[in-house]
Amino acid sequence: MSIIRKKHWMFVAGAAGTLALAACSPSPSASNDAAPAAVETAPTEPAAPAVPEVKPLEALAGLTIVGFGPTATKSSSAPDARLDVWATADRSLDGYSASLWLNGQGLENTAISGATVTGTIPAALLATPGTYPLEIRIGEGGRDLTSTKVDFVVE
Repeated sequence: MSIIRKKHWMFVAGAAGTLALAACSPSPSASNDAAPAAVETAPTEPAAPAVPEVKPLEALAGLTIVGFGPTATKSSSAPDARLDVWATADRSLDGYSASLWLNGQGLENTAISGATVTGTIPAALLATPGTYPLEIRIGEGGRDLTSTKVDFVVE
């Protein structure tokens, strides 16, 4: 085969490859047509801040503690003694201001997840042995609603 014919076939193969790529690639104008046009609107009044949904307290009437733990602990006079506890209610408490209370005192570090409320018993409540009521309270300062009480024992 002569050099001239070899170059001719190389040109044909290169041209065929270029045509194949061009046929399979979208045109530059097609990608611009597919993109949605940005719509600019004139600024209006700022959006009002989201207000959390207020749930009715009636939905929690008869709130019952169905599980809690630990159920007992040893008394301790150590000033840094603390104990994390949890209580699970018979329904979800999401969206409510719920907290754990022991012997009429709100616990520290309260958190809510679904039907479970957690809190930390401070050293002062662990110093004296006895049986104390543990309850879930709803509302600011625990004033709106109270669950049934369960017995927490300090030995």
